[in-house]
Amino acid sequence: MPWFITAIVSWIIFYFLVDVRYLKRTILGGLFALALGSLVDWGGQQLNFYKFYDVIIPWAGCSIFYKFGPIFIMGTLFIQYLPRKRYLQILNIFVMSLLYLAMEILILQTHAAEYIHWHLLASFTVDLGAFTAITWLGQTFHLAPAYRRIA
Repeated sequence: MPWFITAIVSWIIFYFLVDVRYLKRTILGGLFALALGSLVDWGGQQLNFYKFYDVIIPWAGCSIFYKFGPIFIMGTLFIQYLPRKRYLQILNIFVMSLLYLAMEILILQTHAAEYIHWHLLASFTVDLGAFTAITWLGQTFHLAPAYRRIA
């Protein structure tokens, strides 16, 4: 049930924050986050770092509601609101990593996931790397509205 709730809350947030004018490009950030998150979570479980429970419909060892909920939504919205200035990008990466970590803590508290050989600091480090990679994607391929080429 926690997986379903996170998906519903994520899609409600998405509805209020998305700018559909840019969705054709920013959705690539969501797909990249989905691929990256799926790889990390699958690998983390294979290495016995953590385990997911109550997975209704599995996707890379985790719930499809989680992958196409918070992970996909965060990637899409992250690209949409990617700032142009470097110091704001660093702040953005840090804040989003903390927000994602807070969601992860809530999931742990509902017992939908369990750390076996893992720690919150490891998750925070991975989150920083993931949002840095999404920032690179948005800049390199001009996906973010701030990087849109003016004709």
